[in-house]
Amino acid sequence: MASSLAERLKGSGRVFVVAVAGDSGSGKTTLSRGIRRLLGEEAVSTFSMDDYHSLDREERRVRGMTPLNPEANRLDLLAEHLRSLRLGETIAKPVYDHSVGEFREPVPFRSGPVLILEGLHPLYTQKLRREVDFGIFVDPSRAVKRRWKIRRDCGDRGYQRDLVMAEILAREPDYKLYVDVQKVYAEAVVKIDDTRLGAPSFLEDPGERYSVRLIQEVLEAGPSAVDLKIDLSALFSLPDGEFSISFQRDDYYGKRVSVLTVDGELHRSMVEGVEAKLKSLAGSTAPICDRAGGDRVTSTGMAQLLLSWRLLEKLQLHLDKA
Repeated sequence: MASSLAERLKGSGRVFVVAVAGDSGSGKTTLSRGIRRLLGEEAVSTFSMDDYHSLDREERRVRGMTPLNPEANRLDLLAEHLRSLRLGETIAKPVYDHSVGEFREPVPFRSGPVLILEGLHPLYTQKLRREVDFGIFVDPSRAVKRRWKIRRDCGDRGYQRDLVMAEILAREPDYKLYVDVQKVYAEAVVKIDDTRLGAPSFLEDPGERYSVRLIQEVLEAGPSAVDLKIDLSALFSLPDGEFSISFQRDDYYGKRVSVLTVDGELHRSMVEGVEAKLKSLAGSTAPICDRAGGDRVTSTGMAQLLLSWRLLEKLQLHLDKA
């Protein structure tokens, strides 16, 4: 079945587009990492919407404009490029160099059977939404997002901390105006907050433990080939640690949704059954979700697993209609 899925993806003649929307440093790449692991690097192509900025860093500074403003981005060009990529064509993709805040020469780009588009505005316009098959919105709390952005921009990109903090404050109004609204159009919304277990909430940094709430639009489809079965007997053999899981049905911006909240870390034995089934369906051997210390699955890792599950269901529907 794994080779059949891969062959059907390649033979469908159409690229399946996954859009992961959210603010800069919000964890978009982390959440989509499970999909890349599940399908393998050869089947998945990825690029950032930052390449479609219309203004470089200096031009934005002079105009007093943040990259969250749609006018600072070439959204129409991106929609055209997505349309071409979905037809299996090669595009001349722009390149934005974060190290200097300037544009480089465009490069040829051709997508694999699945394309992951990460950025600020992948669901902002109707033209873009028409080219997206699965939309995800990543929505960490302000405290979590600030820590992640400071860590990435100061550690990975070499920015000064005071400049990063000034940028964070300057971006917040535009985030509410132009980015946050896209959760209305997403099929899955991932909310991330500090854990409420094992550490007082007043601590500045509780480590890498989070409470993750996954809100998913109810998929009108036949029964899934995968079941999420949790062995409750495993709870009583765990030497330490604590976690909580809750599930409910709700209404979210007029859509019927399921809401699963996971706080803390789960022992791998509690989810390895569903992970093994997903890997079997996709022909993957790599672990799908992030782990802590080898034996525990993080709450963000659980979100990776469930988003990968949803993707496989969407892919099956996509291929059945092809």
